[in-house]
Amino acid sequence: MKPGAALAAVALALSLASPAPAGDKAPGAGDKAPRVERMKLGGTAREDDAAAEKYFTNTELVDQNGRSHRFYEGLLRGRKVLINFAFTSCKGACPTMTANLARVQELLRARGERVTILTITVDPENDTPAALKEYAAKFRAGEGWYFLTGTPANVAAVLRRLGGEVRRPDEHTMTLLVGDTSTGMWLKTLATERPETLAYIAQHLDDPQ
Repeated sequence: MKPGAALAAVALALSLASPAPAGDKAPGAGDKAPRVERMKLGGTAREDDAAAEKYFTNTELVDQNGRSHRFYEGLLRGRKVLINFAFTSCKGACPTMTANLARVQELLRARGERVTILTITVDPENDTPAALKEYAAKFRAGEGWYFLTGTPANVAAVLRRLGGEVRRPDEHTMTLLVGDTSTGMWLKTLATERPETLAYIAQHLDDPQ
């Protein structure tokens, strides 16, 4: 696959993959895997990485500790990631999503699974690193969970690539992107899904179909 085709596959995976049904649960003994639509980036490893870097970009974002990161190179490359959108003054779904992902992180760490979580603010004008740090502490976010902000232009650029850009913060979605840039596998589901289901999806993202 040529780099251009690989890039198109990334964009298609992020824009068209369907959310998992809200009623899905984490499989137990004898259960089937959660029903999610997965798409894979193909081609050689070098082509895939170049296409992914071009698509996601290395736009600079800042985490809750004030550290700057190049988005693809510093936060995505070679990692399995969970990505969602939120803002600290949210009175709607954000606290529920964040508490849910905190439980997912606990489950994955207990199973020895290394997964990075990225929560990107949709309100960069108000969500400073200090505000995000306080928010992260409130939910006892563990190591490997980055709450990200930046200039409004930089945040908007990243959100646009991920399908998370909104006109107003309270219009953001409850989408959770689950991806592995080392394999090119991505899917969309809901950040409010049962934590056991989300942990299962993250663990088995790369399983053969």
